[in-house]
Amino acid sequence: MQSPVSRGRRRALQALGAGAALGLVGRAAGAQDFPARPVTLFCPFGAGGSVDQYMRVLSQAAAPHLGQPVIIENKPGAGGNLSASLVARARPDGYTLAMSTGSTFRAPWLEPKIGFSPLDDFTYVIGMTSLEFCAVVRADSPLQSFADFMRAGKERPGQVQYAAGDPTTLVPVTMVPFQEQYGVRFQHIPFKSGADMATALMGGYVDVVMDSVGTYVPYIQSGRLRLLGALGAARFKAWPEVPTATEQGYDLVLSAPMGLLGPKGIPPAIVQALHQAFRRAMAEPAIERVLATLNQPEWYRNPQDFAAYARQTYEASGELLRRAKLI
Repeated sequence: MQSPVSRGRRRALQALGAGAALGLVGRAAGAQDFPARPVTLFCPFGAGGSVDQYMRVLSQAAAPHLGQPVIIENKPGAGGNLSASLVARARPDGYTLAMSTGSTFRAPWLEPKIGFSPLDDFTYVIGMTSLEFCAVVRADSPLQSFADFMRAGKERPGQVQYAAGDPTTLVPVTMVPFQEQYGVRFQHIPFKSGADMATALMGGYVDVVMDSVGTYVPYIQSGRLRLLGALGAARFKAWPEVPTATEQGYDLVLSAPMGLLGPKGIPPAIVQALHQAFRRAMAEPAIERVLATLNQPEWYRNPQDFAAYARQTYEASGELLRRAKLI
């Protein structure tokens, strides 16, 4: 005969088991019903830029595949990391996502109190596209190629000015060891946005802009600005006659893959539902058109490959920042 204590313990364990089973059923039902309301995507930059343009087309393309509206909220700030820090603190229910940036993997090295860890605080949903970089000048600039730019940096050290983001962004961080490698020296002028850089360049306040190409497409097409070189691994499809920096003899490849991430702990079934919806959206003609307009390639990665990329890029970012003497 069981003692009252044994019977009570058995009832407690049965109750816990039933509660756990109900919890599993509840989570499964929630995943099965997902999404039951609009999904919010945080854009890490302000309205009108290339990332914002892409995300707004993406939201329209993804909504029919999700069966719910996709709401874009611009959350600029902290070098593009405000959106990531907000997502890291969001509920892991799949309704709050953000577009990653290259800074997502650099910022924690520079500011340990940034509020998130790329390795511990995110669910990686899908890799989508990549920002491709360029060196661009005014149409009347005496610089005709990226090689000319490099020669000017050697012959007139510190006198040639290039515009880029703040000192912790990809271009200036990469340019510190790059200049040491080739024995050249440029003056970096930091700006908050591509629009500001374009205005400064056309006004003659800087000699060269090194930035993602999307912002400058209309100026290049109108003939007001001219490309010195593509700074990615391949030439731009829109300007196949313009060689890359590598083709001009310099070991420089800049790109910034982007994708959707959410808070850690999103149930796998919901991750899969999000992934499938956005993967289908990537095949829509509207997405193909906006990528062609911005001269951005597709960069598809499934959740596992995107998470692996995040780990590799986080470690590589630490090494790059050490070489740039920033940490």
